[in-house]
Order: sequence, then structure tokens, then C-alpha cells
Amino acid sequence: MWPKVLAQLFELLPHLARLVPMADKFFATRTASEKANEAAMAAMAEGVRGDLSQLTEAHSGLYRQLQQQSTQLAAVAEDVQRSRQTTEDQAQRMEALEQQMKSLGRWVKAGVGLMFVVLVMMIWLILPVK
Repeated sequence: MWPKVLAQLFELLPHLARLVPMADKFFATRTASEKANEAAMAAMAEGVRGDLSQLTEAHSGLYRQLQQQSTQLAAVAEDVQRSRQTTEDQAQRMEALEQQMKSLGRWVKAGVGLMFVVLVMMIWLILPVK
């Protein structure tokens, strides 16, 4: 059996010899296309890196503005908080003043009433009743 296989392989050697240059050409073009693809990918990666650097520069300005606005917003929030506290304090003071005014009004009414009673008593005592 082995001799037959070797005889058949010996007969195929000239055909294989013709296929070797074709295989060599195929592998050479495949390697060349892979190198071309690799070069294209490297160029594309370089372009992406450049775009990313431009994008980073553009975003750095936006980040600075965002930080400035965050600082301003914090200051405004603090001012609003102080204003709210001041408004609440003023409302409490106004409420206390209203209570004092009500109390003063009661005292004035009571004082006027007492003065009227005293005046009537003085007139009654001064004028003789006939």
C-alpha cells in the first residue's frame, strides 16, 4: 500500500511544483494587503487621536466655564439662602410688631374708656345735682 501512495505522490510532484509559485504569490499579496490594512488603520488611529485632542481642547474650555458657573451658582444659592433667612426674620419681627400694636390698641381703648368714666365722675361731682 505504501508504495502505491508514494508512486501517486511522485506523479503529483510536477503539479505541486507549478502550484508553489501561485501559493507564494497568494501569500505575498495577502501579506501586502494586511500591511496596507495595518497602515490604513494606523493612519485612521492617528486621525482619531488628533480629533480626540481637538475635542479635549474644546471641552476644556467648556469645563472651565462649567466650573465658573458652578461657583457663581453656589454664590447665588448662598445669597438666596441669606435672603430667605432675612425674609423669615423680618416676617417674625412684623408678627411681633402686630401683636404689640394689638396690645397697644387694647390699652388705648381701655385708657380712653377710663378717662371717659373719670370725666363723667368729675362732672357729676362738680356740678351739684339739684
